[in-house]
Amino acid sequence: MPYILRRWEEGCRNGVKLYREIRERGYAYGASNVARLVAELCRADVGGNGSTTDRTQGGVVLPNKATVPTARQAAALFLKRSEKLTTDQEAYLDRLGTLDKTLAEAYLLTQEFAGMVRGLEGEKLDEWLEEVDASEAAVMRRFAKGLKKDLSAVRAGLTESWSNGPVEGFIQKLKLVKRSMYGRASFGLLRRRVLGAS
Repeated sequence: MPYILRRWEEGCRNGVKLYREIRERGYAYGASNVARLVAELCRADVGGNGSTTDRTQGGVVLPNKATVPTARQAAALFLKRSEKLTTDQEAYLDRLGTLDKTLAEAYLLTQEFAGMVRGLEGEKLDEWLEEVDASEAAVMRRFAKGLKKDLSAVRAGLTESWSNGPVEGFIQKLKLVKRSMYGRASFGLLRRRVLGAS
């Protein structure tokens, strides 16, 4: 941590580079710890005052505690419409993209795919798949590989306006009725309740 803080003060803001540097110096843990610290340092810089608290770790005073989103929250931000992002969320995504160009690329590809889903723009799928194949974002390439396994169904889902959502909802309701009565009533009563639920 002292090394990262010293490099931060020297102007190095690249989390991946910092991780590689400390790994060469014997750091034996994962990159996620470094990413959290770098995100916290970024938030402290954005705060403007650069103030610190009495919070210490390893004899080093850390910046004010910042809330770093979980992986699930970050994934939700990737899918959220850009016009609905708050200024803090936009700043966080900008910092992520600055720290790692692969994440920036993954964000753009995610936004493009979400746009295709929302706008039923299946005609753009082939072009999007080519973009993904040329990208360095391994997670997006894995996602695209899964889509290619059933490409015709994916294309239909991105093109057709109808869905089986209402049917799935009705099936869920019937299963709920059935499970609530399991082992407690005769078939006749179950039949009446199922017909009543429809």
